[in-house]
Amino acid sequence: MPHGCRAEKRRQSLLEAATTLFLDKGFERTSVADIVGLAGGSRSTLYELFGNKEGLLRAMVEEETLAIRATIGPAELALEFSEDGLVELAGRFVRAILAPRAVAVFRILATEGERLPDIAAAFFESGPRAIERQLAERFRRALPQLRVDAGAEQLVQVFLGAMIGSFHPRHLLGLRQAPLVCGIDDHVRLAVRIFLYGILPPQSSVDTAISR
Repeated sequence: MPHGCRAEKRRQSLLEAATTLFLDKGFERTSVADIVGLAGGSRSTLYELFGNKEGLLRAMVEEETLAIRATIGPAELALEFSEDGLVELAGRFVRAILAPRAVAVFRILATEGERLPDIAAAFFESGPRAIERQLAERFRRALPQLRVDAGAEQLVQVFLGAMIGSFHPRHLLGLRQAPLVCGIDDHVRLAVRIFLYGILPPQSSVDTAISR
């Protein structure tokens, strides 16, 4: 096996072991020895690839934010404001942030963020804020054809908040098996419809109904 392939395999093994242990024991209570013991290899390999335990966490954060941002697509990609197009986009995004490893990173940073503010800040900028900016640029390209008194970033915040719903906090709290009003697909479809069309009929129809 080429050296590069071996190094990448060791890197992934260490990342997977760290994710498992950080989530099970917590970041602070997990030692380098624990990670190496679960992943195999040696401490020197871990230090060579990541520097230290904090470096492992940084690498986890970077990989997950890149994976989630990939679901949004590049800014230069055209975004059609159709129901089917937004449902597809939102469905990919919601499932990406609910993936086990993504949930693990959120849980770790929610617990350790105050103690590791640099990593938490880097995650916020390269994750949530970068996703908002990336999607806002795609919304901005479509704004001339939209009749709405709001900026692209405002629309993005409303859009993402509606799509995420209660699914993300449920996963963070380990309540995935709790009863749901509806599944992800039904929720995303309804949220997109409300985002696009609202919940009230056109004003003329409302006025007519009131006058009756």
